[in-house]
Amino acid sequence: MEESILLLVAVALFFYGLLARRIEQADITAPMIFTLLGVICGPLGLSLISGSPDNSSIFFVAELTLALVLFTDASQVQLKHLGQFEYFPLRLLSIGLPLTIIAGAAFAYWLLPIGMVAALLLAIILTPTDAALAQSVMEQKSINHNLREAVNIESGLNDGIALPILLMALALHSLSGGDQLDGAYWGEFIATQLIAGTIIGVLVGRVGSYLINIACQRDWISPVYQRLSSISLAIIAFSLAEVFHGNGFIAVFLAGLFLKTQHEVVIERLKEFGEAEGELLTLAVFFIFGVIFVPMAWPYINWNTLVYALFSLTLARMLPVWLSLAGTRLNLKEKLFLAWFGPRGIASVLYLLLVMEEFGFDQNSETLQTIAAISVVAILLSIFLHGASTKFWIKAFQR
Repeated sequence: MEESILLLVAVALFFYGLLARRIEQADITAPMIFTLLGVICGPLGLSLISGSPDNSSIFFVAELTLALVLFTDASQVQLKHLGQFEYFPLRLLSIGLPLTIIAGAAFAYWLLPIGMVAALLLAIILTPTDAALAQSVMEQKSINHNLREAVNIESGLNDGIALPILLMALALHSLSGGDQLDGAYWGEFIATQLIAGTIIGVLVGRVGSYLINIACQRDWISPVYQRLSSISLAIIAFSLAEVFHGNGFIAVFLAGLFLKTQHEVVIERLKEFGEAEGELLTLAVFFIFGVIFVPMAWPYINWNTLVYALFSLTLARMLPVWLSLAGTRLNLKEKLFLAWFGPRGIASVLYLLLVMEEFGFDQNSETLQTIAAISVVAILLSIFLHGASTKFWIKAFQR
């Protein structure tokens, strides 16, 4: 099965590359094509390949992709950016993100036959945004620079911020079966997952950047290894954290955030990796999403599923963003732009996998069926709705 996926992704990537400029002019994005191709090749289409989300190879590809995405996105963001661009990124992350989780959890608890913890898990899965799903908009000079940077910075940081909240919610779920909620468990959990991951991530980022700076100053490192050395830091951070029972994703996120190299060319090489090799892994995940996740969720889709998915992509995102921007000088169109571009992508796919792992991939669990169906529908709608809306927003700002 893995060989079939690799072959189809490679063939699709080759032919998409040949026609990429023409396809993008038609308002069609690469994630749209690879997701649709996955659906066509999977059980809902031609049944050329099939699989299960608990497949170790699938889990490895998803984990590796998110780790590299977290690292490369965080490496492009400097903490001082939060106080720049008219404080839009800080507002979106400190006010918009928690309000989005609260709104999503409250509506899920009211609408769906699931408990409060499960409602919280669902809301967190659908909170991280992925600006790459609307990359053509983010490159448009006609759109205010502060708006584009706010979306990029929010996207680069919110998945790393949402992850510890997801881990807390998973811990609550694991204890909801009747185990005693004692301080010893929480102490061990925080020490092993959050603290160990944080310390290792910061150390790897700072020590790694120090060594890279020395190598660049003395001209020891070639351009190829400027590109590879940074990526190797992501793998080191993830692996070290897992060895010491910390959380690897928190480690890679913080390693990228604390990669303070003095040489802009290194950061540029890292960005190039994200736009090339990282893009390959990302598109492979979207293909896997179409092949495995969409057919898995298909039997459990109902009206409540669609209602919550649409709520998640609209009101649950847009109202908190609107509140976070209160008092700014932005006009209606600019506020709507920031509120609309909260597409769900790679982080949501892996967060869903982590939740499914917590449930033991139990296909008979009604709660898991509900969470998986809504998450898959929301991600699927986001891929196509946010991708197809890029031309509309480009024309809107050109006017």
